[in-house]
Amino acid sequence: MEDHTKVSWKDDSVITRLNNSVDNVTMAVGQALTNPSERALLHLQDMIEHAERSVANALEKEGDIEPIRNLQQRLDQSKDKFNTLH
Repeated sequence: MEDHTKVSWKDDSVITRLNNSVDNVTMAVGQALTNPSERALLHLQDMIEHAERSVANALEKEGDIEPIRNLQQRLDQSKDKFNTLH
């Protein structure tokens, strides 16, 4: 059986990219809240779509693991804030 305590750098890379995507959405939400222009909202929507693709990619490569679930929850919270603006 494979030792799951030894995580390769490639696995970390998937989680890191997802974390960066979710962070970008969080920042874009903040910008849209302070300046709810059409441009800011479109940028936020693009960031959300990118983060959703990152979640799908991470789930495909890593499976349903806690770090991905936590980041997906953060993304869902940001999407909820977006929906109040949109």
